Amino acid sequence: MSSPSAAGLTLPPPAQSAAPDTARALAQAAVDSLARFGLSPTPDHFAIWYDYHAEANHMVRRVIDTYLTNRRAIDATLMLALHERFFSPRSEAAALLETAQRLQEAMRETLAAAGQASADARRFGATLTGAGQAIVADPGHLPGIIDRLAAETRDIARRSEQIGERLARSVDRVETLERTLAESRMEATTDALTGLPNRRAFDDMLRLQADQARTGGAPLSLLIADIDRFKVINDTWGHPVGDAVLRRVAITLREHLAEPAQASRFGGEEFCVLVPGASPTAAVALAERLREAVAAQSFQVRASGKVLGRVTVSIGVADHAAGEAVEALIARADAALYRAKQAGRNRVERAAPN
Repeated sequence: MSSPSAAGLTLPPPAQSAAPDTARALAQAAVDSLARFGLSPTPDHFAIWYDYHAEANHMVRRVIDTYLTNRRAIDATLMLALHERFFSPRSEAAALLETAQRLQEAMRETLAAAGQASADARRFGATLTGAGQAIVADPGHLPGIIDRLAAETRDIARRSEQIGERLARSVDRVETLERTLAESRMEATTDALTGLPNRRAFDDMLRLQADQARTGGAPLSLLIADIDRFKVINDTWGHPVGDAVLRRVAITLREHLAEPAQASRFGGEEFCVLVPGASPTAAVALAERLREAVAAQSFQVRASGKVLGRVTVSIGVADHAAGEAVEALIARADAALYRAKQAGRNRVERAAPN
């Protein structure tokens, strides 16, 4: 899809020359875009525009192109949102890494406490063996040996109690950290607004399903659904209503899907559905059912009681071809979605077999 322009500004296309020249051309294109949109030349802004012109991130390019098409402001607020969403996984990764490291420390403490208990038990066993040998050698030393064993027993009991407390604390810590780690993983792969898997989770699922399709030869289809005229909804009713529409569409998709099909939020007003194991005809039929399920609902603004009306989606469907890269599959489904939009919206279009 060619890059649109906004307010008469045309963005230079990615360079096509040799690698060093290409890098310089892309860097210059990024700098030019920063200047044209009046953006500060920060490293974060530069990284976004460099990726845009290099077509390195499909979703970054799609978001910016959508803003250009709709003549929406390309400003620092958009840059911050793009960077947080697509260029800052390090914060989540750091949180996961920190929790995992703390979990390892707690496990080491638990093992150390268990090792100390084992060492104490061995030492007490050696003491008993020595006492037995001493009694055999000279029964007259029995009272002293008994006193020594009693003292040793009290010491072992005290140390065992301390070790038990350490073990209990370590186990509690491990359980807490395991829960934290699981929650962090969930947050890192879940879209906060809709509760669906997010783009990162979708990418992982798509690669896994594509690998399984290549290995087992089972069919795999990808659906990309886009809410029609979503900008009008936001502009007319406000972003809280737009968020409610996104949640309602997500719920509708989830309610009309059965495993192993899985819906994800792709970004913005777009959703993806992975359909493994179904024929191309069945995947298109599923897309039609999803489209009809969304269109059958009437949306109402709860605060005012005003009727929002019917919300519709357009859907592009692509079937994974043998040996096809996942990026190519996404691009074909996206192109089919674009045709559905151009043909009047609220319809399903299937990509031609690759």
